[in-house]
Amino acid sequence: MKKKWLAGILSAVMVFSVTGCGGGGGDTAASSDGAGGSGELKMSYTTSETSVWRVACEEMAKAVEEGTDGRYTVSIYANEQLAGGAMDQGTQMILDGTVDLDLRSVTNYTLYDPALFAVVMPFMFSSNEDVDARLLNGPAGDLVKERVEALGVKVLGLAENGFRSVTNSKREIRTPADLSGMKFRVPATACWVDTFKLFGADPTVMTFSEVFTALQQGAIDGQENPTDPIVSAKLYEVQSYLTKWNYAYDCLILTCSQKLWDSLSEEDKAVFEAAGEAACKAEITASREADEGNFKLMEENGMTITELTDEEMQAFKDAAAPIYESYREQIGDDVFEVFGYTFE
Repeated sequence: MKKKWLAGILSAVMVFSVTGCGGGGGDTAASSDGAGGSGELKMSYTTSETSVWRVACEEMAKAVEEGTDGRYTVSIYANEQLAGGAMDQGTQMILDGTVDLDLRSVTNYTLYDPALFAVVMPFMFSSNEDVDARLLNGPAGDLVKERVEALGVKVLGLAENGFRSVTNSKREIRTPADLSGMKFRVPATACWVDTFKLFGADPTVMTFSEVFTALQQGAIDGQENPTDPIVSAKLYEVQSYLTKWNYAYDCLILTCSQKLWDSLSEEDKAVFEAAGEAACKAEITASREADEGNFKLMEENGMTITELTDEEMQAFKDAAAPIYESYREQIGDDVFEVFGYTFE
């Protein structure tokens, strides 16, 4: 089937060592007189302490502590420490209330609601301006919040892991055919694995901690990621080419466990919501500023940075169209329509 973008929407202007800070606690109690409860809260996130994700966590902790006059304090744990490094377990912990606050990729929730694959479908978004208009400040974002909350958490905001670039050690990538025959590490996100297969590549799922060695030893030819993990892991030392193809935008979800949320007074709920909004805005700003510096750093370290023309980008979008049809039943036409995509 051919795809058709809804008129007007396309034109809209528009990871280091496993350590944690603090620990323990988590007991909360709300007062019926509105004075609010108190306690030491545990906040978990997936990436390292040097990641831009940390910006959101620290901003959240600071705003909560200040807004509640220190009645609530927040201990931050990096690298899925509380879940033993397992992202699936980390997701379950925020859903069952074992963790109080959490920041993770929307991809972690697709196991529970496949419709959320819509966010990370290949070439769903074209630019930061497009993301801002349709997702972060638009109807698609409202839908994402609604569906994640239906799983049993309170969404406090949307942040970003950013657009994912593709790197390799073989050749410059400008067309789908350029990926053919190469072996790429791809996260265990089904629609991304399917996209690389469609382009003739050999996608291999492995944990990110294994990627540098696998690239260095030639076990894989390339990988895909936002610039933050590429730079923090120094993958530019074992990769020669990077293509800015914006094939997937990775959205982060900042949440509060339903257990904690239900225990808060109305005044404290307002504090947590304002803190979440500020935390996400700070992280998005930091992420986009870091992108500019990261591309420059990689280029200075010898990588060839390729930016695609509009025609080259369209060729990738056209080639990826069958993925939309294959996920149509899982995601649903109604969800696709909110994201600005229809089938005909």
